Amino acid sequence: MAMVYKILGQKSPAAATDFNLYTVSGSKQAIINCITVANRDAGDAATYRISVRPDGATLTTDHYIAYDVQIGASSSTALNLGITLDTNDVITVQSSTALVTFNAYGVEIDV
Repeated sequence: MAMVYKILGQKSPAAATDFNLYTVSGSKQAIINCITVANRDAGDAATYRISVRPDGATLTTDHYIAYDVQIGASSSTALNLGITLDTNDVITVQSSTALVTFNAYGVEIDV
């Protein structure tokens, strides 16, 4: 069972747009160790959302692990999570502005 530690996703999605930051592909499983959120706007706070969708399910309110969380101007936060994911599970992100960047770090495991 090979394990690869890596950057799983990096994106600054358009404002108020759901974006799939990471999808577990093929015959893999994954562990999300950390998701960072950075607000690059020097003047305004922003909000963000993060959801975990099992097996690519349609997004519902049950999937959110963060919902409209405020992040200050020129600020960042690191969420140390330890989320375990199976094949086809999806991490989806959204922010109130296009100036928020998401990064996911973790491990992919061959099964």
